[in-house]
Amino acid sequence: MTLIELMISMLILALVCVAWLEIIGIQSAKKEARRREAVERLAGMMDAFLYNQKGAEVSSDLCGFYRMEKTTGSTGFEQFHFPRLSNSSVHPVFESDISPIGYQLEVVNSFVAELKYFKGWGEWEAWDNSIWLIGRLYNRNGSVTDAGKPFFTLPVCLGLGLY
Repeated sequence: MTLIELMISMLILALVCVAWLEIIGIQSAKKEARRREAVERLAGMMDAFLYNQKGAEVSSDLCGFYRMEKTTGSTGFEQFHFPRLSNSSVHPVFESDISPIGYQLEVVNSFVAELKYFKGWGEWEAWDNSIWLIGRLYNRNGSVTDAGKPFFTLPVCLGLGLY
């Protein structure tokens, strides 16, 4: 092998490495963009849940897991329904297979155990008897054991000091 052949092979190897690093960077940026969009969609789902529950009495009867379902009404506008589920599965955020990110909506009677992760929230005793809507995002949808730990959690207090 001559010196010229060695230099040409090193140049080709360098070009392949640079191209590979560019592809990795693009995929990472896409993943981050999908995660940010998932956070925005989760916030929108939670807003829609709260809108559907307006006027309803906030009590422990609401506790459970929910999924957002869209239907088109007679006026042509989308309507959102939130049926209560019998299991804690993780549902896809995106309608098509563009990302495996999943969400979970849960209403709980007490969120105190998880409040330690939110700065300054664990110090108020009224949180002990509150009803919470908690949205969680996971890296994949399906069963909770497959999804692993959530990468994003958003708690919303529905009512304080309820017994």
